Amino acid sequence: MKPHPCSPFRILPLCLLFGLLASGCAGYQLAADQPSILGNGSKTLKVKGVDQPTLYPWLPYSLRTALRNEINNRDMAKWVDSGPADYEIQLKVISFTTREWMRSENDQTLLYDTQLSLEAFIYDGKTNQQIWRSGVISYDDRVETPDEQSVSDDIIAQVMRRLADKMRAAF
Repeated sequence: MKPHPCSPFRILPLCLLFGLLASGCAGYQLAADQPSILGNGSKTLKVKGVDQPTLYPWLPYSLRTALRNEINNRDMAKWVDSGPADYEIQLKVISFTTREWMRSENDQTLLYDTQLSLEAFIYDGKTNQQIWRSGVISYDDRVETPDEQSVSDDIIAQVMRRLADKMRAAF
């Protein structure tokens, strides 16, 4: 005798499998769905400062711009450039390097090796007490391009994405 296609012996294993899959994924969410450490997006944020040991004078400006763009794109806070703010963020660059990796026979750079490591600290704007620390965030890449500045901008944007993700991570 052949079992019916809808018999409990065929449906029960499928139900158990789907139940296990659903329960195993219940604790995970995308970082974009997590609440931000800055609240619901109505608080204000400004850069307290950028500490950087490099010889690149344009680096603090690029970091501030990329951070502002990432915070605004994610609606994590309202950005202010000066005056009082609910939160202040301090960026500490640990290292930033960009090196020519390969040159053409015409002596034009073809490949750059770039790396950025930094740490961020968020302070309460009223009490100046540190309320959050990111830990070290790093990214490095080897990019084929003749334009050193675009490679640096891409690395900075990637680190700011990772920083914003950490600001939303609840684990």
